[in-house]
Amino acid sequence: MQKKRQNPSAYMAYLTNEKGFNLVTLLTMISLIFITLPFLGYVLQITTKPSDSYEELSVHEFFRFIRDDIISSHSYFIKKDALHLIQEDDAIVIISQYDNLIRRQVENRGHEIYLRDIEGLEFYSQPYGIKIVITVEEGARFERTFTFYNET
Repeated sequence: MQKKRQNPSAYMAYLTNEKGFNLVTLLTMISLIFITLPFLGYVLQITTKPSDSYEELSVHEFFRFIRDDIISSHSYFIKKDALHLIQEDDAIVIISQYDNLIRRQVENRGHEIYLRDIEGLEFYSQPYGIKIVITVEEGARFERTFTFYNET
């Protein structure tokens, strides 16, 4: 075979000698990164997120409401599976189970629903506070103990 000499201007020899990126390639890469970055965050959140259920989040929010009520109370007692909190203005707040709801009543009037879809609610008096045990309809059981500092 005969070896032919190639004319450097006739073929694309300059592409094999490329030593870097040009501005258009750089801008394309940056735009692709910025477009895919939010989706990457969602994918990581879905794959690494523990399986928190709606019930668990609701129960933790309920415990936060109870904590706020206990902080604003100066005394408490447990009567007939209901927690009675005596507020600073001597109003009595009652936290109790009503069918499959946990409700809050002030002076036995009206009600505010704190939590839905529960199976059981139990209050236990402790020497240092109150222990609350909740069983949701799915069977999960949650409990928390609140320290009561304001008792006179």
